[in-house]
Amino acid sequence: MLAKILLAAALVNVSLADTEPWFCHGIDCPTFTNTSIDGIEVRTYSAAYWASTNVSSISFDYAVNVGFNRLFNYISGENDSNGTIAMTAPVLNRVEPGAGPNCNSTFTISFFTPFSYQESGPPSPTSSLVFIETIGPLNVAVSAFGGFDSQKVVIAEAAALEQKVSAAPSLQIDEAGYGDAWFFAGYDPPFKLTNRHNEIWVPVVVTAAD
Repeated sequence: MLAKILLAAALVNVSLADTEPWFCHGIDCPTFTNTSIDGIEVRTYSAAYWASTNVSSISFDYAVNVGFNRLFNYISGENDSNGTIAMTAPVLNRVEPGAGPNCNSTFTISFFTPFSYQESGPPSPTSSLVFIETIGPLNVAVSAFGGFDSQKVVIAEAAALEQKVSAAPSLQIDEAGYGDAWFFAGYDPPFKLTNRHNEIWVPVVVTAAD
């Protein structure tokens, strides 16, 4: 009997969608299922509403600050209900690299809208710089790292994950769907000093069973 239980546990490699990860810290996070393919975590996110804003810049740090402030104003009352909206995690940053080293990249900063708005839709922003969009369904390779994020660190982590995906026999980067875009997900407030959690997401296509 014990052997059967252990075998069943070994075969289960998909997370339950209703099991909240520790790094959500008790606030609403998008649910996902995950598996391991070629030693890489691959998650599947269903379609969900996010509040987003675009920032054009050569600086990751500048874009995050500007985008976060716009979205924080939205959840603080700059919406057609004039009400506050609960903070969620992660703060998601989609990075679309510029054409050259001195060209602006496009950063799309997004807040996941709370579960209570996922069926009816969230309040509309009153700022023309903020918009509601549906992100997903989305399949992403994921790598996690601790500490504080910076442009140098985030780019290095993203490059390392893209190299792993490119070398994986059963995965390929989803260039048809996302071009060379990738995501950074941050889960912690800026003044949290320890046990920080950050993620890189690279959109992928599964080409064969692991």
